Amino acid sequence: MDPKSSKYLNKAINVLNEAVFVYDENMRIKYFNAAAEAITGHRKEDVIGKKCVSLFDQSVCLNNCALCQTVKNDPSQGTVRFQSPFIRKDGVKRSGEFQAGLLKREKNGAVEVLVALTDTTEMTHLKEKLSFSFRNIVGKNHLMQELFRTIRNIAEFDTTVLIQGESGTGKELVAKAIHSESPRAGGKLVTVNCSAFSEDLLESELFGHAKGAFTGAVKDRIGRFEEANGGTLFLDEVGDLSARVQVKLLRVIQEKEVQRVGENVTRKVDIRIIAATHKDLQKEVRERRFREDLYYRLHVVPVQLPPLRLRKDDIAPLSKHFIKIWTKANKKTIDRISNSALGRLMDYDWPGNVRELENAIEHAAVKCSRKIIEEQDLPIYVSPTPQKSEKSWKRNRVSRDMVLQALAETGNNQTQAARLLNIHRITLWRKIQAFNIGV
Repeated sequence: MDPKSSKYLNKAINVLNEAVFVYDENMRIKYFNAAAEAITGHRKEDVIGKKCVSLFDQSVCLNNCALCQTVKNDPSQGTVRFQSPFIRKDGVKRSGEFQAGLLKREKNGAVEVLVALTDTTEMTHLKEKLSFSFRNIVGKNHLMQELFRTIRNIAEFDTTVLIQGESGTGKELVAKAIHSESPRAGGKLVTVNCSAFSEDLLESELFGHAKGAFTGAVKDRIGRFEEANGGTLFLDEVGDLSARVQVKLLRVIQEKEVQRVGENVTRKVDIRIIAATHKDLQKEVRERRFREDLYYRLHVVPVQLPPLRLRKDDIAPLSKHFIKIWTKANKKTIDRISNSALGRLMDYDWPGNVRELENAIEHAAVKCSRKIIEEQDLPIYVSPTPQKSEKSWKRNRVSRDMVLQALAETGNNQTQAARLLNIHRITLWRKIQAFNIGV
């Protein structure tokens, strides 16, 4: 390239936001633009003439040098793109998207390879945040990812939703997420726990009452349906409604109007109803404890929440989430939970689900005397017993030879080895420690 063209190219590349550098057949850097200095923290004069492996302290080349070699040796390969972390000069780890392509090849075998690097750290963090957390619901498991998609899909429409799941699975959080994602987000979300009131009190709570309707009704009072007008009413534990209140609720859903206790006037309400229960409502219908017509009115869009035992890969991010919340609310600082303690949590089946896990983390945080939660800080009931479950029994049966074979087959990749053994990565880590296997 003639000097004039080279000068023009240098000016053009220097205005780019991407880090651009060029290396030769000996992997030595020949060009380094201004964005490359800003993104990597290295000065141009410090890297020109040095091998590109020195640029990222081997953080990239150990994983992806084969791609660069392919670009260098095969002109037909074209541009190669890949994602990789890289380490700045100041030691900070960043995420990057790399594009590498052959710039020129001389007859004498000399080549130049151009690499463009885009710092994607913030975008990567955002994606991870969106992936693991949605409207304060934490979950990376595929069941939770499907739940997040369902929430987004149904939030837009004003249909009735029935959330079902065991106690402690986070039904109220899902109701809040649906409301927050809906066109009604500007209105109120009013929550009523249907199991917290007697029949008469619940009727007054929901529908309101007129002055003098009963002893103690000294003035008119609006109910929760009217309070939620323009927004959403969340009926938690709807399976505990009495037969009389079920009839009145059915009318509200059908007619969009309420009648206060002790009053003959009907009042229109513009609300969306989200109901939730831990009960099997179909069974309740069969045993005539719940109205069939009301069940089908509530069951327009069912949402089933998975128990924690079916999404144990969420225990780690949930624990981190609860530690962060607890630390923020208290003066005591907890940095993290140890791998061995996390393994204990993984071995427990959590009948109380996410709520029980949150309580266990709080227990451990209070008891912990350091900044790291260890096994001895966990509640005693978390300790697994040999006969706890068939799954636990199978985990305990993973032998040293099985672990060694899995590690050998995967090139010591613990994530892949855990997948082969059908156990969690933390459980594998515990096995490696117990069997004194050096990896």
